[in-house]
Amino acid sequence: MLMKTAVVVDGVTKYFGDERTLDNVSLEIREGEILVLLGPNGSGKTTLMRCIVGVLRPNRGRVLVYGREPYNDLDVKGLIGYVPQEHYLYENLTGFENYLYYAALEGVDDRTALERLERFKDIFDLGEWFYKKKLKTYSGGMIRKTNIVVALSHDPKVFVMDEPTAGLDPNARRGLWDTILKLREEDRTIILATHLFEDAEVLADRVVIMYRGRIREVDEVEALKEKVGYKFAVEVEFASEPSEDARRVVESYDGSRVLRVGYTYRILTNDAKLVERLEEDLRNVKSRILRLEARRISLGDVYFLLTGVMLK
Repeated sequence: MLMKTAVVVDGVTKYFGDERTLDNVSLEIREGEILVLLGPNGSGKTTLMRCIVGVLRPNRGRVLVYGREPYNDLDVKGLIGYVPQEHYLYENLTGFENYLYYAALEGVDDRTALERLERFKDIFDLGEWFYKKKLKTYSGGMIRKTNIVVALSHDPKVFVMDEPTAGLDPNARRGLWDTILKLREEDRTIILATHLFEDAEVLADRVVIMYRGRIREVDEVEALKEKVGYKFAVEVEFASEPSEDARRVVESYDGSRVLRVGYTYRILTNDAKLVERLEEDLRNVKSRILRLEARRISLGDVYFLLTGVMLK
């Protein structure tokens, strides 16, 4: 089925003083997909999102949301919801009070706002905490949920979130993943920025690899993994600086790529049995091994191979 384009980013360049934070970025975002912008701080993710929501104006190029420029057209801004990394909610109000206040600012009457909130109650598990407790008593996960609910008060078609799971514990992150996936079922276009590979693995229909203000690659997760040419990663962690003989063993396998962080070596390979060979070969050298394991190649490996940067 042919998918409609919701957002077009056409040759966007953005400067702050002499610093170029976006460099000729072009991208088409399909209606109803979850698109994940992946990269470390400083890669241009937040600047790109702020251009998409109309907070920033590009120095060159343009952004179109359903054919209109959001930084020039107030009407199209009504189609966009934005959840920045830092919330702007009132801590002495309940989540419910924050929701009604921001809905009113968007021109949504109380009756419509309450009807919409009914749709979100189950998705976000909005309990007594949301209606009766002040924001300053909330956990990080509760604040994230409230921030998203508030941004949905005017029923946007394009929903933009900056690092929505940053700082959350594992259970809260998984809960928010479920919430975001449920929002996609409402046929919203979701643009999400993260530096966390697990977020992209779980949520993305497509991933945009960003680095230093440029897009390095755009594709589905599995397609990105296929492009880099390796299927597996074997990791060996030594207890201390490995001997020269141990290093020679780790670096000896043809057709592999070896990365090192501290005392841990990561071998990218297409040989599923390499872990068995490595274990046998390392028995003959004087190095104490803390961990030796094999796994499928990850988005973290892909990011390194495309940018030369290893993210944790």
